[in-house]
Amino acid sequence: MDRRLPEPSAASARPTRRNLKLSAADGGCFGGMVACGETYLPAFALALGLSEMAAALAASVPVLCGGLMQLISPWALEKVGGPKRWIVVCATVQALSFVPLIYAAMIGSLPLAALLVIASVYWASGMATGPAWNTWMEDIVPSRLRTDYFPRRTRVQLISTFAVLIASGLFLQFAEDRGHAMMAFAVLFSLAAVLRLISVGLLASHQTPEPRWPAPKRSMPAPSSVGTSPYRLITFLVMVQASVQLSGPFFAPYMLVQLQFGYGQYMLLVSLAFVSKVIALRFLGRLAKRFGAMTLLVVGSIGLVPLSAMWIVSQDMVYLCVIQLISGVVWAAYELGFFLLFFEAMPVAQRTRLLSYYNFANSVALVCGASLGAVLLSQFGCTPEVYFWLFGLSSAGRLACLPVLLGTSFSKKTTIRGMTLRALSLRPAGGSLDVPVLPSIQRGD
Repeated sequence: MDRRLPEPSAASARPTRRNLKLSAADGGCFGGMVACGETYLPAFALALGLSEMAAALAASVPVLCGGLMQLISPWALEKVGGPKRWIVVCATVQALSFVPLIYAAMIGSLPLAALLVIASVYWASGMATGPAWNTWMEDIVPSRLRTDYFPRRTRVQLISTFAVLIASGLFLQFAEDRGHAMMAFAVLFSLAAVLRLISVGLLASHQTPEPRWPAPKRSMPAPSSVGTSPYRLITFLVMVQASVQLSGPFFAPYMLVQLQFGYGQYMLLVSLAFVSKVIALRFLGRLAKRFGAMTLLVVGSIGLVPLSAMWIVSQDMVYLCVIQLISGVVWAAYELGFFLLFFEAMPVAQRTRLLSYYNFANSVALVCGASLGAVLLSQFGCTPEVYFWLFGLSSAGRLACLPVLLGTSFSKKTTIRGMTLRALSLRPAGGSLDVPVLPSIQRGD
């Protein structure tokens, strides 16, 4: 007897195929927007004549608005009436956030307060789609297709991100050499806005089933039913994030101002960390299955410790390229190990909610670390020596976090056999800021 499941009818398969193509194209447009938009915001702040501290704060403080919006987005979803409508509205707002940046680039002026507000709108509208997008993708992508589909979609996004990142950096360098850097920023932000608006059109074109929002309400489990490990793990992550961001947002101004690197060199260093991270993620999943996610996280966490301090050793371009390649691999191990452990211990019913809490805590830690770094620079001056102190203190803070992790016990093996990450932002010293695609999580038998 043939026990195979019946094939879906042609009528039901056509909308699914169309939705999958539209979603993959949306991923490509989103990746391109990230590469030519927010990635160059610190460089744009410096080109406007703002201080090095202002450039660092523009890349960090607005992220807090994104984390906050993730907390209130479930309430907003109930008011709007469904995931698709909410996602389209937020994506449209994110696209329009580039308009004042285009105008500022054309006139060559923008106050710091206005830049922070614009960047906050960008992050708030972007991250607000997170919980709704994960819920929506569960309806769009049939469970039988998710294992193969989400990695393919992510590859489209990553290829687009890398290609646009390279092209944008070369274009900026070409324009700067001819004295037209500000017009080049206007072109890049215009491209970012257009790509996001195309993404909006693709999102709106999805044929979706009846919205299943609001989701059934579930009570929050008591800590004893979940175990203390996820919360201890989040505590560790928050501590590490604060230590990392003590120096992280300042790598862009350090490269562009202190080292006098051009946009081409800046692009090269960012892209090396990004590419090495993407390549490493393809292999680290196998290591996690063999040796356990905890081993992966410990190795990644230890590897994070010296990364920022290694920038003190030399400013040679070849040396920094090697550091960036290592950085991408280390960050890949750290992030994949953390997410595997986090979702291994987390009940399925609580994933979306607790991921939103994690993102908010992560954003708070990011802002706290960046603010402390800005205070130190404002007190002692923006000199290479003060930057070295920031890099050294960041490494010391990461080292001080390790006892929290090593005191956490987890199973040596993970039952999660697959997980796809998507990049929300590119970071000069961290490869990218990634979040998991919840429908892509696959457990073993």
